Amino acid sequence: MSDAATLAPLDATTVPVPDLPVTILQFGGGKFLRAFVDQMVQQANDAGVMHDGVAIVQPTDHPNRPTNVLREQDGLYHVVLEGVREGRPVREVTRVECVREIVRAHDEFERYRRLYLSPDLRMIVSNTTEAGIVWAPGDDLGARPPSSFPGKVAALLHDRYEHFGGDPAAGLAIVCCELIEDNATTLRRYVLRHAADAGLGEGFASWVRTACTFHDSLVDRIVPGFPEGEIDAIQAELGFVDRDVVKGELYAQWVIGGDPAIRELLPLDRAGLPVQFMSDVHPFRATKVKILNGQHTLLAPLGLLLGCESVRETVGRRDVGSYLTRLLRTEILPTVPGDPREVGAFAAKIAERFTNPYLHHHLSDITLNALSKWQARNLPVVLDAWDAVREAPLTVFGLAATLVLWSGEVVVPGFEPRDEAAVLAAARDGFAEADLVGWVRRVLDAAGILRDDDRAARLASETAAHAAAILRDGAHAALLDLRAPASTGPARA
Repeated sequence: MSDAATLAPLDATTVPVPDLPVTILQFGGGKFLRAFVDQMVQQANDAGVMHDGVAIVQPTDHPNRPTNVLREQDGLYHVVLEGVREGRPVREVTRVECVREIVRAHDEFERYRRLYLSPDLRMIVSNTTEAGIVWAPGDDLGARPPSSFPGKVAALLHDRYEHFGGDPAAGLAIVCCELIEDNATTLRRYVLRHAADAGLGEGFASWVRTACTFHDSLVDRIVPGFPEGEIDAIQAELGFVDRDVVKGELYAQWVIGGDPAIRELLPLDRAGLPVQFMSDVHPFRATKVKILNGQHTLLAPLGLLLGCESVRETVGRRDVGSYLTRLLRTEILPTVPGDPREVGAFAAKIAERFTNPYLHHHLSDITLNALSKWQARNLPVVLDAWDAVREAPLTVFGLAATLVLWSGEVVVPGFEPRDEAAVLAAARDGFAEADLVGWVRRVLDAAGILRDDDRAARLASETAAHAAAILRDGAHAALLDLRAPASTGPARA
């Protein structure tokens, strides 16, 4: 193995950087977008079907280590994908060279403005997490920049509209990768709402509707991130000191909806990449989000409470395996439309991916903004069950596990929850053992989960019962007790 001290640093002094026009403005520079969107753009560039550069925008004013390292490496990094194809292990390594600029919108506004006013720009891609596409009343569109992501998009589009004199050719295609339903459609609604509130005029609103296209999309690839435990071997293989390597699974799927013109702007399928263009992504979304993302959201807090660190370790436990099997069969799959055989095959593929021996998918990474994820991915399963006069105790149990973890009453060494400040405050500072139902309701209210009083009361009551069992008996015993109907008995003694 090579000594890192003898390896060349990965930057523009050691690797020729291609001269690419920046056509894609990417909000978010996290590991997922870099191992998914940017990796695909690079492969399409390599295949000769694209010649496009990406500018990564850090949309918040918080420090971001990976983005800082990427700047130091002049936008260069490697993506390592591993998995099984046709029964054989496969490993693919891509050096990503298409990221040409990294800019902090809040600290480098003029650089950011220069990028979004460029005549070369054609597209915006985003992944600001489920908490990013939200309505922020009173967001100042005259700020440099506005605070919210929809506010930023409204402001930059208006600036671009004025800069180019309302030229329809200056419109942008906007592809959202956030895991919420109707991600780009929701963003478009908020942009137009901000425009109306700010009095930006009907001319601008009409330009947004006609010159800009908003594309709902669904993304699928498990990306654990930086391979800390094997970085020395990977760097030796690469021949460079790359401090921003991203590791992910080989499997990927990107479904993009809306105006078919996006296929000309983003012709990834012509490079043989796993991208599908559909007029309507809803049928696929219902399957993917409930089966893959929904299981992730439930098993992550449970695994942490059981002392696990990774998805593979968690699903390898007999108690968790039994839980997931029953969860799929009795609660998730009955709510998923489509051919039962096709849906079942998809679920089986997900189970196989969870046990990928080449990935160490950290549970702590999955729990980021867990309450908004549970709302988007798991709450629909609960509501569908209730509408069909069925129960959904296994899904509600996952919510209870999250709240117990957030409360701090069960300490998991090395873990610190990351969620909205109001949610964390309600879960930790507002914890009340003597009134678990009231505590759960306060957390649900802070997270904006269920405004309907009757349903919110029912969810709080059922969640509190499971939380009481976890606090009293421990996660393992509570999990085994799920074989019986959930009790609404008292909290732990």
